[in-house]
Amino acid sequence: MGVWWRALLVTAGAASLLMVGLAMVSHGLDGYYTVFALVLALGGVLLLWLGATGRALGWAWAAVAVLTLVGLGASLLAERTGICCMFGYHRGLGYPWPWLTSHAEADTLVAIEAVAASPQDLAKQVDLLYLLADAAFWGEAALLLVTPLALLLRRAPEPVPGKAPLP
Repeated sequence: MGVWWRALLVTAGAASLLMVGLAMVSHGLDGYYTVFALVLALGGVLLLWLGATGRALGWAWAAVAVLTLVGLGASLLAERTGICCMFGYHRGLGYPWPWLTSHAEADTLVAIEAVAASPQDLAKQVDLLYLLADAAFWGEAALLLVTPLALLLRRAPEPVPGKAPLP
């Protein structure tokens, strides 16, 4: 493992732990924010460990990338909606942060309830900051799942001829 790759892993681990701190300061221990912070804390420590020790995961990085995309796609099933501020409607998709959002305003409550009845018709916007936070969450969740498997499946070193194996 190259020195630049190791430095990148250490930096990513430190950034992950910084995001945990920011999430805890801004939202405390509230519901899915706690899950977000826990995954990023464990993932950050794992990234720091991988960078500091130089352990190679090889094929596991491809599995992490695929599982990250699967997690982001599946997270679109998590929906948060609400009518607020008299006649405003908001819909957010994504977990733990709603990164695909849509909203509408109307002049009457009846009109906004009609909008809320068919939210799929609204234009959608991607919140890039939330998308990056969700990608970090799903990427580190995948890393936490894949790393033990990758380390277990790593082949044991070949025995050296003439040298007794360790007990």
